Amino acid sequence: MPLKFTVSGLRGVWGDDLDLGVVTSYTESFISYLSEFSDLTKKVVIGRDTRKTSPLVLDFVSSIFRAYGYEVFDLGVCTTPLTLFAVRELNAVGGIVVTASHNPPEWNALKFVDRGGKFINEEVVKSIESIINSRKLKVSKWFEVGKRVDYTNILDLFIERVKGVIDVEAIREKRFKVGFDPVNGAGTRLGIKFLEYLGCEVVPINVDEDAFPSRSTEPVGNALEELSKVVVDNGCDVGFALDPDGDRLAMVSERGDILGEEYTLPLAEISAIEYLYSQKFSKNIVVNMSTSSLSDYVASRYGFKVIRSKVGEANVVETILKVNAFIGGEGNGGVIFPLLNPARDSFVGMVLILLLLARSGKRVSEIVSTLPKLEMVKKKFDGSLDRGYIEKIIDDVSSKFGVYEKNELDGVWFGFGAGWIHIRESNTEPITRVIFEGTSEFVDFVSKKFS
Repeated sequence: MPLKFTVSGLRGVWGDDLDLGVVTSYTESFISYLSEFSDLTKKVVIGRDTRKTSPLVLDFVSSIFRAYGYEVFDLGVCTTPLTLFAVRELNAVGGIVVTASHNPPEWNALKFVDRGGKFINEEVVKSIESIINSRKLKVSKWFEVGKRVDYTNILDLFIERVKGVIDVEAIREKRFKVGFDPVNGAGTRLGIKFLEYLGCEVVPINVDEDAFPSRSTEPVGNALEELSKVVVDNGCDVGFALDPDGDRLAMVSERGDILGEEYTLPLAEISAIEYLYSQKFSKNIVVNMSTSSLSDYVASRYGFKVIRSKVGEANVVETILKVNAFIGGEGNGGVIFPLLNPARDSFVGMVLILLLLARSGKRVSEIVSTLPKLEMVKKKFDGSLDRGYIEKIIDDVSSKFGVYEKNELDGVWFGFGAGWIHIRESNTEPITRVIFEGTSEFVDFVSKKFS
């Protein structure tokens, strides 16, 4: 498998194309980039997920930073969003998260975090690539070698932020029972602790970090069947499922319905707008090109406007900050709420959804029933798709459903009256993603074309 280096990080299969030499080259190039900000502190933050190679990679990355005089705040096993939060709260110049997110266990990755707790953007990716092995760094003298600090209080800092924004007591009073499946990942211990802080009785599964992963790493479809059963058998109010690094959140209703990822963001949007909106922000919601039209429905319901960005958290966050949006995210269960954390954060999603349940007095299934009934299909194809093949399919769909709108901001997006199709090469795997959503008739027709 070839290395993938994008705004979503440097990813590869360990021992195949990702090894200590590659980790050294990219970490040193990132340090060269950080050294441009000589006016800022030489402090960095690192965190990791629970895959078998992550402790090794994290220790190695820590040593490289310290060799060049950086003080390293080591969060240990920590979710990606809390690591980004730590970079900002600890006033660090940057950081690295060692995690391949939803990729299988043989993969690993470096996610590079810029100052301000944001992932590096496309320009920084190009800058780092341009200096790989071309700039010779000089290691620090023996008395300037950086120290390593074990930092275990980041969840406490995050809880303080939550207390300042969310009516936590309204959630606590309900004593919700929550099924919780963190896929033995970075959100395991932190997630249980956070839900318990919110007064929830947690019914956890897949919590042995040494057994990663006990289910498919993506929190979708059949991967959530065990959680569904736990929710029903234990009379839970809701079920929450994470991906390995804790930035994506999927849901199961109290009836055991597997809602998956695409309902997470709309419910979080409703909660935030209903109970937390501040006029300091614009009435904009920012989502990526592959996100469900359910966000458009929420926006129209509350007089907001949806702005779409390229896929990738860095691109969504950049647009959120540019237009001063109140909330945004990605349809893969990534909620981005700047009042709490301008990053894709499953914990933010959980607290917003629990606030919605507490303040509305409604069940998850009741709230979901008020949303449009849309169907979405996500397909993967190895490598790239032939342009002629795509054009033929779009012509056929257009013949059936009428003229279309075309947008080439990120791959190519086609909008029809009955639905839309988005085709783009993945940031995280050597595949092409084809995502489409719409009426059942539209989705059935397009599915046959891409079969």
